[in-house]
Amino acid sequence: MSRYGKQESYGFHCVKIGEDDYRISWTWDRYYSDSRLRFPQTRSIRTDEKGAKRFCKKHDIRFPESAVI
Repeated sequence: MSRYGKQESYGFHCVKIGEDDYRISWTWDRYYSDSRLRFPQTRSIRTDEKGAKRFCKKHDIRFPESAVI
């Protein structure tokens, strides 16, 4: 498989940041031509409880029950 093909994401996280607010994040590798290095890219978005539960279920991670702040 070529490294320029479809890449898998990793490093999934879900954190409760408020009463009904959650921060979900994940990482994937980006490659550039003429470079042997990989450049990890991270995406983080804010969502509600329904979206956070769906994200946790899809990626098989624990759903946070209490705020970590």
